[in-house]
Amino acid sequence: MADLFNIMKITVGADKLTARVLVNPGMPVRTSEDIEATARVYYLAPAIAMHTCLGDAGEHFQDCMSDTEVAHLLEHLTVEILNETGLAGDVVSGRTKPNPDDPRLFDIELSCVDDALTVGALSSATFMMQWAFLHPDQVAPDFPGTVVALRNLMLRLRGEEPEEFTPQADEGAQYVGDELPYEAESAVVDTEGARAAVNELGSEVLFGGAAEDMWQGGEQQQ
Repeated sequence: MADLFNIMKITVGADKLTARVLVNPGMPVRTSEDIEATARVYYLAPAIAMHTCLGDAGEHFQDCMSDTEVAHLLEHLTVEILNETGLAGDVVSGRTKPNPDDPRLFDIELSCVDDALTVGALSSATFMMQWAFLHPDQVAPDFPGTVVALRNLMLRLRGEEPEEFTPQADEGAQYVGDELPYEAESAVVDTEGARAAVNELGSEVLFGGAAEDMWQGGEQQQ
């Protein structure tokens, strides 16, 4: 079976990394085409729901998560991994830009204080979405464990000794909203307390009872 995504090109700039991402033929382009897979991604990283996302649907990613580009979901998952490592700087940003000539091609812009860190987060997010959309019968990825492993790897590459670390979504950086017009500037928004807000919200608001029942039915434990 083909992969969900094909990373066509990665460009590293002074403060951002741009990944050209192809959603492979036969794969869903929008999250509404596979809402259960989208719910799996949410359960891996529930803090993505409260990311500020300045699109037409509302102020937060939860407002459009059930019907947005799958590449947009990849962006938010990558940003959350970056955020939870605690190594991505004071501002974590992301933006997804569709290609006007190809509905399956997208440019994902990501904060880049360290290209290895950003590439590692993107690679990890791609793997997690591959599981959610194509291989949910397999063991679910360990999101906190992935964050810790990436953080420890980066510390070793920097010549530092890894220390005991617990990822915390509500102690990370600020998040710059995306889905703005191509020429527009992003505004920095504080997302402190995101995990608590998501827990209060509950998944049924985002996806409906069917996805909640699906998850409670045992997929998380597989």
